[in-house]
Amino acid sequence: MKKINYYLAKNFLVRFLQVSCGFSLIIFFINFMETMKKMSESESPFYISVLLAFLQIPDFLNDVVSSLVLVATIITFFTLSSRSEITIIRVSGFSLWQIVRPIAFSAMILGIFWVTILDLLSIKMTQQFHSLESKYVRKELREVTVPQGGVWLKQNSLEKPGEELVILTKKIYQEDLEFDDVTIWFFNKQGEFYKKIDTEKMFLKKGFWLLDKSTLNDETSLNKNLNSISIPTDLEANFVIQKVVNNFQNVKIFSLFELPTLIRDLASSGFSATKFIIYFHSLLTKPLLFAAMSLIACYFSLNHIRNQNTIFLILCGIVLGLVLYIASSIINALGASGLIPIFAATWLIALICLAIGTLLIYQKEII
Repeated sequence: MKKINYYLAKNFLVRFLQVSCGFSLIIFFINFMETMKKMSESESPFYISVLLAFLQIPDFLNDVVSSLVLVATIITFFTLSSRSEITIIRVSGFSLWQIVRPIAFSAMILGIFWVTILDLLSIKMTQQFHSLESKYVRKELREVTVPQGGVWLKQNSLEKPGEELVILTKKIYQEDLEFDDVTIWFFNKQGEFYKKIDTEKMFLKKGFWLLDKSTLNDETSLNKNLNSISIPTDLEANFVIQKVVNNFQNVKIFSLFELPTLIRDLASSGFSATKFIIYFHSLLTKPLLFAAMSLIACYFSLNHIRNQNTIFLILCGIVLGLVLYIASSIINALGASGLIPIFAATWLIALICLAIGTLLIYQKEII
């Protein structure tokens, strides 16, 4: 039994590696053509186009890896059945559950390895891609964040304990932490507004905000022009970059190990962490989803194995994987927007897929 389990698991992992490499090659050529088109007017070296296309591969694989597990499992069972190996194993006294179990377990281990190790590599490559793209393609020296509705910050007044400052900025440049089109409201201990400052540019320095070309509005003066002024702050640059600016960017730049701290910091600072919570739980459920895909693929491939139609089986697997990918993406988006509960958007989907796969295998076993 150990030898057969090892043989089945090895076949699945080899097929998954082959499918992943084939899909990666397709992604590479598509990205390479797109990158060459973007860089046609620049004088960037040719190898930069190749490197940019290569660095995008892990990010695309992360989106469709569940579908790749499905396709790899279909190909694995089809290959074993076409060589009559499944028939020989079953005649030897093995049930369908015993045949599926090592592949499902391997898929689950693969999911754990994917979210803990490969995801870290994907993040590093994605960050390197954005850095090179900004330098050679977009020709931007600074990364800018322009969220809809602006970025809201809140801090206690260090000059007048008990009072609070509320800051709204429409644009943030990550380099030098420059905030453009900023409005600062001042509230007293009773929570009553008593002063407002508008400024074109504001910079976060160590221990203070530096305002340039500001306008003051309070009870004694209206539209009073101010020169360069400073406001003490306890906000740190690392917090603003990692917890505030990145809050409006791609959640996939954070690893499984960074997300709990990020979620806790955002919640304590008054920012919504829903999309980060959804992504965190989606990473946790990925091993279960991998196992579910292997169970569904087993039933799907063995059900049509007598047709000996390889192209049809692979095509059906790809279509099914695409449907599952689109459905999970929509449900995750609904969860990130707060329209459905976090459990329903993540764990419930994985558990439903796992239950469907188990019932299909059970039905196949009793036929």
